[in-house]
Amino acid sequence: MQIKGIGINVDSPTIDGDLDLLEKTLGSIQDNGFDYAEIPVHGVDAIFKGRLNWFQTRAIIDILKKFKLKYTVHGPDLLNLMDPSNFKLQREIFKSGIEFANAIGAEIFVYHSGKIPLQGEIKREELGQNGIPKVLFPKKIERLKKIEVKTLQELADFAKDLGVTIAIENTCPDLKEETLWELSKQFNGRMFPPSALNPQTPKPIFLQEVRKYKYGTKIEELVDQVKKIDRDNAGITLDFGHAYLASKYYRFKFLDSIKLALPYIKHLHIHDCFGKSQQSYEEQDINLIQFGIGDMHMPVGWGEIPYDKIFHLLKNYGGVICLELKPRYKKFYKYSLERVKELVESTSNNHKLKKVSPFSKYDN
Repeated sequence: MQIKGIGINVDSPTIDGDLDLLEKTLGSIQDNGFDYAEIPVHGVDAIFKGRLNWFQTRAIIDILKKFKLKYTVHGPDLLNLMDPSNFKLQREIFKSGIEFANAIGAEIFVYHSGKIPLQGEIKREELGQNGIPKVLFPKKIERLKKIEVKTLQELADFAKDLGVTIAIENTCPDLKEETLWELSKQFNGRMFPPSALNPQTPKPIFLQEVRKYKYGTKIEELVDQVKKIDRDNAGITLDFGHAYLASKYYRFKFLDSIKLALPYIKHLHIHDCFGKSQQSYEEQDINLIQFGIGDMHMPVGWGEIPYDKIFHLLKNYGGVICLELKPRYKKFYKYSLERVKELVESTSNNHKLKKVSPFSKYDN
C-alpha cells in the first residue's frame, strides 16, 4: 500500500474563522506527526456569498506556509447541488471552493453528496390531493440528480485545469430521515401497507424511498452517480464511519459496498463508531457517547468497524488517508496516527494486528 500520507481534519466549529486558532491547531497536527491537514473552507471564512475572499485567503496561505504539512480541502457542510432554491449560489460556492483548494496547493476537494432538503420541500409543497407530500414522487428526485451530474461534470472540467480532484463523500442516516419515517405513519397506511410501518419488522419498503432523498447513504447509488459524471478527476471520498452506520440502518453488506466503491475512491475518511444511528432529537455527544449512538468520529479501535478487514481490501489505494476525529479526542491524535500506520503496514507484510482495546485495563 503506497499512500501519499496520513492526515487529520481541522474541526470547523472549533476554528470558527479564528486564524490564530487555525495556526495553533496546525502546529499540533504537525507535532503529532501527520503529513496532511484537511482544511474546512467554511471553517476558515474563505468564502463570502459565493465568492472567494482573497484578503482572507492570502492570510490563510501565509499561515499554511509556516508548516511542512500538505493539505486537502473539505467543502462546506451545507454545500448541495440538489438544492433548487439556492442552486446558483451553491454552484458559485462550489467553484470558489475549488479555487481555494488550488490557492493552498490542495489536490482534493471533498463534497458531501447532494440531497433534497426534505423539511423545506414538505413545508413548501404541503400535501397532494391524495394526502401524500408531493415531494415523495420520484421524477423530481431524478431531475435534481441529473442536474447535479451535469453541474459536477462542468465543475470537474474547471477543477482539472487547476489540478484539483472532486471527491464526493458518502453520507449517513440522520434525524431528518427518521422524522419522515414518523411522518409517514400519520398517513394511516396510505403510502405503504401496515406491515411496512411496524417497528418490529424490517423497513426496506419505506427505506428504499427515503434514501432517494439522500442517495449518498447507499454506496451503490453513489457509485452510479460517479459513473454518470464520468470524469477522471471526480470520484469518491469513502467515509467508513458513514458507510458502517448506513449498512446497519439500511441492512446492506458493509464490506461488499467497499468492494463496489474501490475503483472510484479518490480519498478516505477514517474514524470509528458502533453502527447505531441517531434516532432521537438529542444531539449532544455527552448524552450519546455512553449509549454508543451516532456518527461518533472516534479513534480507530474504539468502536466496531472492522478496519483490519477493510485495509486488506485497500492494498492498491494510493491516495491520502485522512483521520476525521472530533476535537474531544485530541489527546489521542498520536495514538490514532499510530493505529492507522499499523493498518497500512499490515497490507504489505500480512502480519496479524495486535488487538488493543481501550476497554481493557491491561491494554493501557
